[in-house]
Amino acid sequence: MMRYKKRYILVKVSAIDSVEKFRDLVYSTINKFEPTLGIKSNLKVLDDVYLREKGGLLGVIRVSNKYKYQVIFTLSLMERAFPFNLITLSNSGSLKRLKGRLKDYGTVTE
Repeated sequence: MMRYKKRYILVKVSAIDSVEKFRDLVYSTINKFEPTLGIKSNLKVLDDVYLREKGGLLGVIRVSNKYKYQVIFTLSLMERAFPFNLITLSNSGSLKRLKGRLKDYGTVTE
């Protein structure tokens, strides 16, 4: 069996203050607009990699490289279903590189 290539995506969501809400919002958006995409893309929200801001939350999701653009497009439809804005800031094949980018955005308010 061949391993799939992973892609990590850094996203910013407005008006969210906890990782649990962020995770629920991502999964419910994916399931609402394309029910099988979460399974096909092997979608996972990384609970331990995030940054709180006063205007929202920066979070990281992991997907299969093959479905990267489908996931980004489907998450961009979030504004139609929920009163939140989602912006894709960066993506990378390396989580270490993306953690470095996470520090470039916003300030830690904890």
